[in-house]
Amino acid sequence: VRVIVMTAVRGARPIQDKEVYDCYQKFDYKQIMLNEYCDVFHDWIVDSHDKTISGLDKFKHRHFTLGTSQAFDNFVLRHATKQIVNFIGDFQYHACISKYINHKVIESTVELEKGQALILSFPFSDTGCEHVDFKKILETCNQLNIPVCLDIAYWGIAKDLTLQLDDWHCVQEVACSLSKPFHALETHRVGIRFSRLYTDDGVCMMNEVGMANNYSMSLGYWFMQKFNNSYIWKKYIDLYYQTCNNLNLKSTDTVIFGIGDQRYSEFNRGIKNNNRVCISEYLIKGTL
Repeated sequence: VRVIVMTAVRGARPIQDKEVYDCYQKFDYKQIMLNEYCDVFHDWIVDSHDKTISGLDKFKHRHFTLGTSQAFDNFVLRHATKQIVNFIGDFQYHACISKYINHKVIESTVELEKGQALILSFPFSDTGCEHVDFKKILETCNQLNIPVCLDIAYWGIAKDLTLQLDDWHCVQEVACSLSKPFHALETHRVGIRFSRLYTDDGVCMMNEVGMANNYSMSLGYWFMQKFNNSYIWKKYIDLYYQTCNNLNLKSTDTVIFGIGDQRYSEFNRGIKNNNRVCISEYLIKGTL
C-alpha cells in the first residue's frame, strides 16, 4: 500500500484511479490496425453522456499521434511562415515549441490578424471551462481565414460542453489524447489527430509507412473499450465538489481543476485573478 500525501499542484495531473491502474495491470497486448484504433477513438469521443460534439465525421483524415504534442509540433511546422498565436494561460508547451519562430501570446480577439495560426484548447487549459470568448475567437478566425488546431486533450475529464465543428471552418484539425483520463497512459503517448484536409506531413508519413506505435495504439484501444469518456466524472463528481468546497475553490468543467482566489496566487498562469489549481491528488478512491 502506497501512502499518498495530498497536495495541490500547478500542472495538470490525471487522477490515480485504482480501476484504471488495475486495467493497466491486466492489459493483454494484441496487434491493432490503424483503422481499428481510429474508429474506436472517434466513437469514444463522440459517444458522450455529459457533453456533445458534432461535425467530427467531416474530418476524414485520422492519424495516430504521440499524445497531442506531435499534432502541435506538426501544426507549427506547417504554419512556420505565419505567426503562431496562443491565448494567455493556454498549454505552456506551445511557447516552448514556438520560441524559435514568430510566436505571440495574446489576450483578446482584437489581436487576431490575417497571417496567424492558432492553437486553442477546449475546454481552455487555464480555466477548465470553455474559453470565455470561445465563439468570438472562432468567428474571428473564420472571417480572417486563420487556421486553428483545436486541442481537446481534456475531453475525457470534462463535462457540460457543446462543440459544433460545422460552425467553424477555420478549425483544420482536432487533437485528443488519453493521458488525462487514464493516468497509466501518460508516458505511452496515446493520441489522435483528425484533419479536414490531407496534410502530407510527418504525422501522415509515420502512419502511412507503419511507424505508428502499435503498443500504444493497443493500449488505447484496450482502455477505450473498458471506460467511456464519462467514467471519471461519473465516479468522482461528488468528491470533486466536496474537495473544491473544502479548499475554497470555484468548480470548473474539468474534474482535476478548481479556481482559487488570491490565497492561491502562486498558481497563477497568466490570466489576472485566475488561479488554476490541480487537485487530482485529492481525488483518489482506494489505494494503488
